[in-house]
Amino acid sequence: MPEDRPSKDTAVPETPRTFTLRKTIIYSLLPTFLFLGGLESCARLYELWHPPLTLDCGWGFNEDSRIFIPAGIQRNKMTTRPEKVISFVKQSFLMPKPAGTYRMIILGGSNVNYMQMNLKVMCKRLEQYPGETRHFEIINCGGLAYGSERLRIMTQELLQYTPDLILIYAGHNEFEELIHKNLTNLNALPIQKTAYSLAMLRTLRDFVATVQLTFLDPQKLRETLPPEVDWSTGTYEFSQEELSAHMERYRENLDAIVSTFRNSNIPVLISTVATNYREPGLHPAQKIIQQEIADLYAQGQYEAGLTLARETLSRSARHQASDVENGIIRDIAEKHHLPLIEGEKLIMEAEPHGVPGETLFSDRCHITDTGRNIIVAAFEKEIHMIAAHPDSSK
Repeated sequence: MPEDRPSKDTAVPETPRTFTLRKTIIYSLLPTFLFLGGLESCARLYELWHPPLTLDCGWGFNEDSRIFIPAGIQRNKMTTRPEKVISFVKQSFLMPKPAGTYRMIILGGSNVNYMQMNLKVMCKRLEQYPGETRHFEIINCGGLAYGSERLRIMTQELLQYTPDLILIYAGHNEFEELIHKNLTNLNALPIQKTAYSLAMLRTLRDFVATVQLTFLDPQKLRETLPPEVDWSTGTYEFSQEELSAHMERYRENLDAIVSTFRNSNIPVLISTVATNYREPGLHPAQKIIQQEIADLYAQGQYEAGLTLARETLSRSARHQASDVENGIIRDIAEKHHLPLIEGEKLIMEAEPHGVPGETLFSDRCHITDTGRNIIVAAFEKEIHMIAAHPDSSK
């Protein structure tokens, strides 16, 4: 019996086509890649109309933090980084430094930040001294809430700008800065910088931040923060041993800042820091002492009130300078043979009863415009002497 053979018209079934594992993975992930790519494109288009919020990763505690970046077509101008405008004055200056320019850099916190206009006027006056032909320029490196730790990190960058003179007015933020550092996770910086290179994550971050700020509950925030942070006054609860140790850290930082510039033969001019002793910012636990200080002033016992305020503030965690910080400033000035401006004394002498805070402070640590003019005028007098005889200060 003949074998059954498939006719020529009968179709032979094809073997099903199979994908390799590699192709299977690629085709499986392709929709995800397309979806994420679309989100990223939309987010970048969105940022053209709604620029992302600026974020200073590390808040200046990271060693690679910079205040200024090159700008302009020829890249010969340094300007404040967008991320730093939240803390520093927006300004620019030429690099390399033009011939005939006497460049000064001033370091400090918010008091220095707010001196910008006073310092500009000072530079104009310096140019008008008889026989002076140079252009006087000042770079304001006063960072809001910046203390000595972050100022110390800045010094290596500032050396690159070939300053002729360094001015220092810093001492109010030594405990305030600790709060900022406590809220900064430096170990997460590499991940943050990589993640926020994506527009869609920046957009999500800004949206979440906006919602959080809208519905922020200060009381709940205080409850969820580490117990050593007291947000009712912006200070830490430290023992006297810890306070002393932190002041030694301030001494170490200030000494390192001065040494960095002096080792490069750059003269340094430093000032003691004026603080409000009329209404010092004391911890709520010191309410009784706060009232005693106020009562003494009300009774006209200004010297007694001032003495009690100074003693109390020096033993407290604080958001303002005290006799301890100013004592360290005087020690550093003596050690390095620096010209010292007694800014605190000048403010005291300008007050009606010799109590800083009567008329020349807007709060516990910020001097008014009149107070800033007093400090800047003292700087100007010393600057003129140093600039006229630069070799004498080296």
